[in-house]
Order: sequence, then C-alpha cells, then structure tokens
Amino acid sequence: MFDQDLIQKWLEEGTITHAQAEKMRADIEEYKTEHRSKKQIIAFSTIGAILIGIGAILFVASNWEKIGDTVKILLLAGSTLSIHYTGYHLKYENQKYPRLGSALLFLSALFFGASLFLIAQIYNSNANNSTLVLIWLFGVSPLIYGYRSIAVAGLCSLLFYIWVGLLYSERNSFGELINFLDLYLISGIALYFAGTLHELSAKAKYAAPIFKFMGLQAVLLALFMYTFGLWESKNEEIVPVIYAFLGILFLVVLLSKSLRSKLAGFQTDTSMAVISFLMAGFTLIAANTQVSEEACAGFFNLVFLGLLVLLLYAGYSTEDIGIVNTAMFWFVPLIIARYFDFFWDLLPRSFFFMIGGLILLTLSVVLERKRRELKAQFAGAGQ
Repeated sequence: MFDQDLIQKWLEEGTITHAQAEKMRADIEEYKTEHRSKKQIIAFSTIGAILIGIGAILFVASNWEKIGDTVKILLLAGSTLSIHYTGYHLKYENQKYPRLGSALLFLSALFFGASLFLIAQIYNSNANNSTLVLIWLFGVSPLIYGYRSIAVAGLCSLLFYIWVGLLYSERNSFGELINFLDLYLISGIALYFAGTLHELSAKAKYAAPIFKFMGLQAVLLALFMYTFGLWESKNEEIVPVIYAFLGILFLVVLLSKSLRSKLAGFQTDTSMAVISFLMAGFTLIAANTQVSEEACAGFFNLVFLGLLVLLLYAGYSTEDIGIVNTAMFWFVPLIIARYFDFFWDLLPRSFFFMIGGLILLTLSVVLERKRRELKAQFAGAGQ
C-alpha cells in the first residue's frame, strides 16, 4: 500500500492532483480499517471456537462415568461432524461468515483428535501412543488442501513433532540409532523442505510459510541445545546419510533455475542445505572418531551463530520481516547462555547480574530499533 509520504511526494511533483491524493488517502484509511476488522474477527472467532471446544470436552469429561460407552462415541463423533458441517456451511454455502466458518473447521480438527483419545480411553487403550497422534495427523491433513487451512497446517506441523517424540520414546531401537536432538533437527529440516515443495506449487503455496516457519524453529531449537555441548556420539552411519540426502534434495531444487525462480526465500532455503551438509560431515566424523564435548560446543556455537547471521542477511535481502524477527529472537537466548557460561565464575554475583542486565537492556533497545527500521524500510520498498 502507498503511504502518506509517497502520496505527498507525488502531490508535490505534480504526478497526482489534490483530489486524487484525497481519494488515495481515504482508500488507504478504509483499507486499514477493513484489514484491522478482519484480524479482530479472525482472532475472536478462533478464540471463541477453541473455548467452546474446551468447554464441550470438559462437560463430557465431567460426566464421563454417567454416560454409556455407545452414547459417548455417538456424542463425540456427532459433535465433530456437526461442528465440521456448520463450519463448512458458514464458509462455503452461506458465505456470510467465512472467518467463523474457518474457525469452526479448525475446531473440528481439534475435536477429531480429542475424540480419538477419548474413544481410546473407552476401550482401555493407551492414550499416550504415537499411533493415535499419527491417525490424528493423517485424519486432519486433508483439511489443509481441501479448505486451504493454514491453521490446520500449523496443527499438523505440531502433531508431526509430537508423533516423532512419542515414537522415539516408544522404540528403544531408535535411541541406539540416533540422538533425540538429531532426530528433531532432521525432522525440522524435513518439514522445512516440505514447505519448500509446497512453495513450488501454485495451488499449495499458501501452506508453505507455516511449514517453513515450524521447520525453521525446530532446527534453531535443536542447534541451540547443541551449543551447550550436549552431543552424544552414538549416531549410526545412517544419520549422516539422512542429513546428506536432505541436503541433496535441497540442491536439486535450488540448482534448478525453473524451480528456484518459484521460491520466495532462496537464501533461507540455502541455509537449510548448508546445515544439512554440515551436519552430515560432523555426524560422519563423530561416528568414526572421538569428538570432545568442548569441540562439539565450539562447532555448534559457530554453526548456530552463522545460521543466525545468514538468516538476518536472508531476511534483509528478501525484505522478510518474519525471518529478521526469528533471527533476532534467537540471538537473545544465545547471548544469555554464553554470558552465563563465560562469566558466571569470573565476576562477583552483584556485578554479574548488573552487567548482564545492562547488556540485555542495551541489546533489546538496539534490536527493537533495528527491527522497526527494517520493518519501515520493507514497507516502504513494497509500495
């Protein structure tokens, strides 16, 4: 959208008349009001739908012993289908309340999972198992594409990580093959690549940002945990192969000019390929030689810091304030962690906390100022 400064510039240059300038200002104000109103409706509809869902589940749970098993199943299945149909009707048939309809469709996806676990409880099945989460994941994933639901895409990403964690805890053999953090690092890279694939398709492009965001956060979290030197050298040789395979998949997309042109964040995608190959090399070395804890901590601190710098560059180059915010956000815990590591034993406690507080206050001011400048710059460049 055009901002006021640009309209004033055109007015002074004689590009537009006063009448046109007033019309543009009025249209901008109307657009902003409409945009704010849509956001409020989406927020209220989603929160309201979730509250209704929580209330209904709590009602069933509080009367669990008084209700027969058949009635319970009918109640759970009927509630899920009713909410889903109501959402579909409001969004696609009635079309007067599309945002409320979207919120109810998302609620039906939550109800589907809650019903699965409650029905499993009826038949005395272990509710904390990965199979139920996998059924939930596959059961609601069609909603991503059938209704173009970004909220369900986010839910599926979260369910994917929960399923990975539960599966790892259930299968002892997994623990002998791969570290828990490596598993999440690989999962994050794989989910990010799924987002990249979605970005290549015009029909599924809307789901790409949420998959990429969730994948990137998992990668950053796993790498951050490794900066503490938590590495356990028990990975089998299959682990570097998986890392290398993911890196090659990224290269296939990034080196193809026709595919690369469809990607919005080439630099960020490249960073995932770099991380994949770095981890392939490191895990291969670690599987064959003894790597000290200090060397691991140093390696991962360099990798994590390098990735944050690369993300900042990528966010600046592509004018993506979301990537910039992500990089700035992860700089803070990294600085706090290393500050405690290096100075906890060197400084008197009073000076330690005072200096640390001053550093964080200064950092927060600098980051916020820089973030605002970039946001304003990106908004101006997008006009």
